Amino acid sequence: MADSASRAKTDFPQKLAKIVGDGNVLTGEKATAPYTVDGITPQVVVYPASNGQVADIIKEANKSQITLVPWGSGSKQPVGPCLESADAVLCLKNMNQIAELDASNFSVQVQAGMVNAELQKQLAEQKLFFPLDPCFMETSTIGGEIATNANGPRRLMYGTVRDLVLGVTVVTPTGDIVHTGGKTMKNVAGLDLCRMFIGSRGTLGVIAEAVLRLFPLPEASVGIYAIFASPDDAFRLVGQLLNSPLTPSAIELADSVVGRKVAEAAGSSLNDSEVLLIVNSEGTKGDVARHRKDVASLAGANKAKATMALEGEKASRPWKIYRAVHQTMLAASPAALQGKASVPISKLGDMLQRVKRIGASQGVEIGVTAQCGSGILYAYLVDGAVKTGRITSELKQAAASLGGFFLIESAPLSFRKELTTPPPRDDYEIMKRLKAEFDPKNILNPGRTPGGRY
Repeated sequence: MADSASRAKTDFPQKLAKIVGDGNVLTGEKATAPYTVDGITPQVVVYPASNGQVADIIKEANKSQITLVPWGSGSKQPVGPCLESADAVLCLKNMNQIAELDASNFSVQVQAGMVNAELQKQLAEQKLFFPLDPCFMETSTIGGEIATNANGPRRLMYGTVRDLVLGVTVVTPTGDIVHTGGKTMKNVAGLDLCRMFIGSRGTLGVIAEAVLRLFPLPEASVGIYAIFASPDDAFRLVGQLLNSPLTPSAIELADSVVGRKVAEAAGSSLNDSEVLLIVNSEGTKGDVARHRKDVASLAGANKAKATMALEGEKASRPWKIYRAVHQTMLAASPAALQGKASVPISKLGDMLQRVKRIGASQGVEIGVTAQCGSGILYAYLVDGAVKTGRITSELKQAAASLGGFFLIESAPLSFRKELTTPPPRDDYEIMKRLKAEFDPKNILNPGRTPGGRY
């Protein structure tokens, strides 16, 4: 039996070549090293060009007992539970075209390997855009963003991935091609399988195509940057904005650890203990003018130290720097760690205070950004490797006491392997049973199922 399994793995690259052609299969450690994930270098990397080829590859993997890792650009591979095995990488970078653009119905069908930024570029030619803007959108693929439920600041106005994806084409772990959802806003009859695949991290199937909801390009946009000496003043303004008729597209906060370069690009400075609040507005020129006036007025009434309103190209540079904060912080040290807290929106200010207190008590500086309209806070720990375990334990307790949770998204591999306790939930058993039903041989992303293996 062992010899048979070994022979199947040895023969697998040749079987793949028959499906996709020799030029679309990589073998040898040197060639596959760029696809190393969680310390595992795959034996082979394969590049399919169609849904049918993806299905044939998965069917062959089932026969040969080969574990597969679905791959877009790889930007989210180091996030979440560690893989147990990765015999082969199934890279969808060659599936990168718009299959159908239905501008009159504000929808587009795209292949999963299409990079978000390239999609935006092509849509802009039709005066349309797709309002999903996660931090890696310049390189991340649409399929990867859907599989990891990767949202961005614009979720405040346009909703999350689950609101923006109308349908998906998925190849199941047994090689069946399944279409869920459709082009219409109301397209579910029975169970909503489309939303089940969103955020499943490639454990239940490989997303091969998606139908996305589009919007007209805004006529104008403005970024309002306000600096506060106290986070309490900033969050008081956030509460007023959320309870007003104003409809900003994003409300983001950065502390002095991560926000200095953003403030400098906006034409100001950010001192220790100060915070930067970014309010983006987009729409008609009238809408933007109203937001520019009213948000600046509210900022002044809430003791803003300085307020800058930037439009057009002047606004693009600080916003680009802010969007790159995640990569900048994680690149600052090999031991850098990034965690995510999700708490009720009204408790976001309390969570920030607790993060700062925990860091101060351990003598460690923790950087913070927050999506103020969704109750999500990102904590960046760069210089506290020795105390990381203790700090993250306290952060989990703090989030739980506020009615939320805290989890580690990015961390050194050695630390991620030690993370055996997921946030307390009672639905992990159902998730594991779903995984076992969809993927009986456990070939897709083994180990990535939330709550542990089945």
